[in-house]
Amino acid sequence: MPGPLEGIRILEMSVAITGPLAVGLLVDQGAEAVKVEAPRHGDQIRYVGVASGGISAVFQTCNRGKRSIAVDCTRPRGRDIVLDLASRADVFVQNMRPGVIERLGLGYDDVRARNPDIVYASLSGFGPDGPYAHRRAYDSVIQAQSGLVGNQTGLNDESPRFLRQAVADKVTAYTAAQAITAALLARERGGGGQHIQLAMLDASVAFLFADAAAHEVALDNEERHLAQSFSAHQRAITLANGHVVVAAVTDDEFHGMARAFGVDSSDPRVATMRDRQSHPEQTTAVFRAVHGAAAAMPVADAVEALDRQQVPFGVVLGVEDIADDAQAVHNQLFMEHDHPAMGRVRQARPAARFSATPAELRQPSAPTHGQHTDEVLAELGLAASIDRLRTDGVIK
Repeated sequence: MPGPLEGIRILEMSVAITGPLAVGLLVDQGAEAVKVEAPRHGDQIRYVGVASGGISAVFQTCNRGKRSIAVDCTRPRGRDIVLDLASRADVFVQNMRPGVIERLGLGYDDVRARNPDIVYASLSGFGPDGPYAHRRAYDSVIQAQSGLVGNQTGLNDESPRFLRQAVADKVTAYTAAQAITAALLARERGGGGQHIQLAMLDASVAFLFADAAAHEVALDNEERHLAQSFSAHQRAITLANGHVVVAAVTDDEFHGMARAFGVDSSDPRVATMRDRQSHPEQTTAVFRAVHGAAAAMPVADAVEALDRQQVPFGVVLGVEDIADDAQAVHNQLFMEHDHPAMGRVRQARPAARFSATPAELRQPSAPTHGQHTDEVLAELGLAASIDRLRTDGVIK
């Protein structure tokens, strides 16, 4: 069975992570995508970080299953090729700085003139206008400006702390994929095409405020002594040969945690959540005793005891350990294949599993630069012009 987005055609003019990952999520769910890259180097993320056979791991993850064409859109003939493709597409995604795509003659108004039903997504760092709109933006820039870095930085840290991943890029990509799907649903219901504008700043702030800006949401609250996020004080428990995180929220979970590590929690001042909030010193004493007892306990024993007490917990795994974890194996979370350029590749399958329209990748490999140029142009009826276009430098 095809994926839920079978038949949706996407034209992508985006680079790095935000736009490519957004489109990649839709491709994972059955959409077809043509990625337009500049002839000389293409998407710069091809060459960033760990790579094999000239393709980086992040490019593979964000661009698997797409077709790549190399077209010089600064030339009128190249622009016309993209407009021809856009006239046949359902979705157009671009993440250039505001004004750049319009100067190429490929802005929303240009594309809508050829295809009124297009869902056109413009992704940017700070938004289409305003005092920062002209600035170049990458993930670290938005992490800083959105408050994500401030939220991650503790009182005793000597300098600001960044998340060790492109979280602003990824949050924006997931937000964009959801917005594009919503716009396609609106079009299906008769609403026609439309222009989606999404700033990395806006998506990242919304992500932060969901749980990590409590005082900025509840402006009249009287608990200013509490942290902005209820997750702020989460701390791993050190075991004899590893670490575990325990989330003991309810009364049963709190006392179950204590029993798992042989700690006495019978003090009436810690009996209930309200009691524990009223007696922080006694509550802290229980947690300290748990950490002290845990230091001599092997991971396997802690897992057995916490599981038996029905306490929410997770063993702290290294990234290299995830693929062999029992639940990941049971969920068939990873798939492997041989990429024609990269060699052996392991990647996570599409996360959501659909009962009626299962998402199965047509092609698990990301394309090489310009791999499908001739194929796509032939579909446009330009097979006879390919040699001339290449000679003139319009295509690679």
